[in-house]
Amino acid sequence: MEFVAIDFETTGYDCGCTNEPWQLGAVLTRDWEIVETREWFFDVEGAPERAHEADALGTLGSSFETWAPFLLGKRLVAHNLACEKTILTRVAPLTEWGPWVDTLPLAKARYPHLPSYKLGDLCEMFGCVPQMDGRTWHDGLYDAVACAMLAERLSR
Repeated sequence: MEFVAIDFETTGYDCGCTNEPWQLGAVLTRDWEIVETREWFFDVEGAPERAHEADALGTLGSSFETWAPFLLGKRLVAHNLACEKTILTRVAPLTEWGPWVDTLPLAKARYPHLPSYKLGDLCEMFGCVPQMDGRTWHDGLYDAVACAMLAERLSR
C-alpha cells in the first residue's frame, strides 16, 4: 500500500489577506514505512519569517510543476482534509486529486469516545508523536509525518 500524507501551513485570515499556503509537507509511505519526505515553502504575504528564509518557490500556483508530481496519482492522506483539499482544488480546479483518506473521521469512527480528535492529541494518546529535531506541531512536514504515523496506527 502506498500513500502520501500531506499538510499545509497557511497564513490564516489574521493578516487581513486571504488564507494562503506558505508551507507544504508531504510524506511518501509504502507498506506503512516512510520512504521519502518533502517540503516546499511558498513566498506569500503574511508568511512567517522562516518561510522567507527558506528557498521559497513563489506562490503555490506558480510552482505547481515543482511539487504537484509528488502528489499526483497517489492516495492522499490528511488529518481533517478539508483544508488540504480546498487548497489543492483552488490552485488546480481541473486536477483530480486523491483518492483521499481523512484520519479525523477515521479516528472518530474507530474510537468514538475520545476526549479530543486533534492531530497532536491523537498522536499523544496512541504513542505516535514524531521525533524530529527542531520541529514540532504546526510545521507542515512535522504534521505530515504525524499524520502518516497516525494513519498506520489507526489501520491496526
